[in-house]
Amino acid sequence: MFDYLTKYGIHYHTNQGITVCNVEGIAEGTTLVKEILYDIIDRKTVLYLSGGSMQALYEQLAREEKLLPGAVGLIDERFGEPMHLNSNEKMIKETRLLKYFTFKEVPFYSILQKEKSREETASSYDEKVRSLHTTYQKHVGLIGIGPDGHISSIIPEREDFHNPWFDTDRQHLLVSEFNDPNSHYKERVGMTFLGLAMLDCLIILAFGDSKQPMFEMLFSDGSEESIPARFFKRPEIAKKTLLITDQQV
Repeated sequence: MFDYLTKYGIHYHTNQGITVCNVEGIAEGTTLVKEILYDIIDRKTVLYLSGGSMQALYEQLAREEKLLPGAVGLIDERFGEPMHLNSNEKMIKETRLLKYFTFKEVPFYSILQKEKSREETASSYDEKVRSLHTTYQKHVGLIGIGPDGHISSIIPEREDFHNPWFDTDRQHLLVSEFNDPNSHYKERVGMTFLGLAMLDCLIILAFGDSKQPMFEMLFSDGSEESIPARFFKRPEIAKKTLLITDQQV
């Protein structure tokens, strides 16, 4: 990933160990990450997708029909029936990227499964991610950051919500779940800090002025429980993290 930046003379800098590429906006950022993916993804790679602002990227990848990973999975998902209205999988399918992967016989591993509870869904996907780690040599994640600093479905603690993913008895999990009925997050299943740490390459896309206050908090001192995106500042994580943004970082 970083060899690509050097090879093509793309300007970047580091901030607390994280490699940062500043772009003019989402269009330029989407083009950059697309070309990086073409350079680093091959049949020995599992690519994990996110929802959020990734739609334009997935549409381009589907249209150009060049990307060929070994397998594709998801970083996180809103719990519910498969392909429910607000699911990340449904959004990705509507970009036609999953249809392209099917045509190229690239397996896609969905998080949501019929007639499984939230707990069963998380346990099943944890097993699947572990299996993919033993099968493929390289693992790449596309990740967004929310204005509150959440990553994957790792959301900040609040006075009215304790995130169980921070509890000691869940630290061994690659995928976990929670229910936050007091906010818009509701029920979620996704990769934990450990799950993200197991990836070889983390590519963050974050665009728009609403992200600037979050970046100020991310790069300030404080706990990961209050701003989960501070996870990327861990030295062993920062060295394999690329942040592409139109904000000054």
